[in-house]
Amino acid sequence: MQRYWKDRFFRDTFLIYMFGSAVILLGLCLFFLYRGEERRKAEEMKEIQASAQLMAQSIDDRFSTIELVAICVDSASWSPYLSSESEIMHEKLDYFDRKAIYRELGVFNDVLRIARSTAILLPRQNLAVDRKDLRSCESYFRSVGLEQDLLGRIQEELKDKYNSQVLFSPGDRETNGWDFCILRQIDYDEASRMVLFVLVDEQQFNKFLGANLVYSKRFQIRQGDQVIYEYQSRDLAEGDTVDIVIHSALYQWEYLFSVRMSSYPDPFRNLSILVLGLFLYAAAVVLLAYLLCRLTYRPVAVLMERLGMNVRERFWGLREVENVFVDMRNQKEGMEELANQYYRIGQDSFYASLLNGTFDEENVDEYVQKFHTELKQDMSYQVMAFSGVRPDSEEYKEFTEYVLKLQVECYREGIIVLTSFMEGRMLLILAAEGGAQKLSEQADRIRRTADERSGTSEARLFAGGVHEGFKGIHRSYREVKEQMNGDRLEEIGTAYYYPFDMELKLIKSLRGGNFAEVEQVIGEVKEENRRMGVPPEMEHKVTGVIYETLYRYALDFELEWNGSMSERQRLIDAGDTEELWELLKRRLRQIEEAYNGRNRFVTVGGRLVRYVEEHFTSLSLSQQEIADHFGISRPMVSKIFKETVNMNFVDYLQMLRVETAKNRIDEGDYDMIHVARQCGYETSFRRAFVKYVGVTPQKYINMKRM
Repeated sequence: MQRYWKDRFFRDTFLIYMFGSAVILLGLCLFFLYRGEERRKAEEMKEIQASAQLMAQSIDDRFSTIELVAICVDSASWSPYLSSESEIMHEKLDYFDRKAIYRELGVFNDVLRIARSTAILLPRQNLAVDRKDLRSCESYFRSVGLEQDLLGRIQEELKDKYNSQVLFSPGDRETNGWDFCILRQIDYDEASRMVLFVLVDEQQFNKFLGANLVYSKRFQIRQGDQVIYEYQSRDLAEGDTVDIVIHSALYQWEYLFSVRMSSYPDPFRNLSILVLGLFLYAAAVVLLAYLLCRLTYRPVAVLMERLGMNVRERFWGLREVENVFVDMRNQKEGMEELANQYYRIGQDSFYASLLNGTFDEENVDEYVQKFHTELKQDMSYQVMAFSGVRPDSEEYKEFTEYVLKLQVECYREGIIVLTSFMEGRMLLILAAEGGAQKLSEQADRIRRTADERSGTSEARLFAGGVHEGFKGIHRSYREVKEQMNGDRLEEIGTAYYYPFDMELKLIKSLRGGNFAEVEQVIGEVKEENRRMGVPPEMEHKVTGVIYETLYRYALDFELEWNGSMSERQRLIDAGDTEELWELLKRRLRQIEEAYNGRNRFVTVGGRLVRYVEEHFTSLSLSQQEIADHFGISRPMVSKIFKETVNMNFVDYLQMLRVETAKNRIDEGDYDMIHVARQCGYETSFRRAFVKYVGVTPQKYINMKRM
């Protein structure tokens, strides 16, 4: 590891992975601890539920003892005499019989072990008998510390409850604490004649609960919304509790147990366990980070070695890889720009060889195809030259616009117009198939237009004759030179700064939509001309060349153009050279706004779509064929097509073919093999038909035949 640690990329990557591993492992530990704690709590809840059920059953068993007491009282021999309203029956209970009743009630009270007093109430006689005496109910209630007027409330509580125990809160909690009464009607008359009254003592009941409620922090007996009894344990420590409500299995009340949950063990209480856990966690973090770093380092190191970089001496990792690829991209762009320059130079050299008659007849067709000139040997050719147009003249301001429009007009009439610059003059090479008469008529129109534009100035248009074949270009140009040699023309100087590479950069940036770089090029040209101290007329000329380039670009891309040469000439006449440069910037911004205001691929996209619609039945139609036809890359075809029709090429092609097949079936052509081939399918016709129509071709035919 020490060998790898010397590399900066390895160190940085290791630290990043170590931080990420620490976070991930910590998250996993916390997750598993949380899941374990949840599982432990769930198991503990099951145990608590079971324990609460047992405790509730134990309390029900204690209260069921009162049922046995009620049965014993009801079956006692003295019960009818005691409950009778007859004085004669009462007189039969002598002193000794009453002593036996008192003693028996005392035994019942001792058996319950939770009662302070157990008595039999006789509501109709307003009597109460307990282990001590037979007396009035008011006297009895007063003797046990209760309110004297409880009899009416007791009768109200027992109403419609003939065969069940009823819990009864006797009075104020501050006075009676949590003492409560249990009432049990012994007879089954609608109006109670004999009621078993048990006054449960809070302290005795607490002792009973303390022996049974081992885990409960708090205990309540509820009857409806009323809390009859509450018990608070003082033996258990504070902690999280959970409330469990158990409905009594025998009676119409419920028990609430607040049980303390056991807490998760605190690792900080055991220092050795804490230290061991931290050590294992740190070791796992370091080991995981090291393994991930080695897995990342190895492929990157191999890539760097293949790129020719010395990994052992200096290795910056992905950043260095990025720098290498940036350098490769810059080299590629430089090579493309150089290739474009060579292409332009080669094109100009080829035109010059045609004009001077020095071309190689065996390879001329190859060069014609290479430079996309569409020239042929059997065409008619004519050469024309413009000369004598001074930069400060009125005619020059519209000269470039005129040449551009001329090319468009000639193209519409089937005449090819090529432009070339030789010896400071613009040359036009006009070509047409079998069109000697057509070239002559076009030359006359150009001459008349040039005469109208030249006026009384010294600007001249020279035109050679119409000749056949590539040799005819040289013969026509030679005639132009003879005319020019016989005429004295004023030479226009070109001593301004606008090198060919700057012009190529400007054109390339325009076509790529990089208008910021175009503005930068214009600024550099301006500053260099100012530094060289070129005269104003030269600045007028260089601004005219750039203005022409912007106009040609706007025309080629069908962008809105509000300018004209006249606006530039007005600035020249006013002598405002600085404003000329500002005019270029304004026109550039206008082009940029128009470029961004519409889909840049609309024109090309429309041509692509039309081409697909015209050739979709061809079995060989593909994106690569379209790319070769239009001279663009295959990914660019996909991008332009997507932006034009909002659908990828394959889906659009399949849609056209399936729709055509569907129409043929509608017209009665049920031969599937014939229909598929006519629509451009060799295979996959059935799958495509199902995708776009929803049924198989055969099923669709059957539907049409029905």
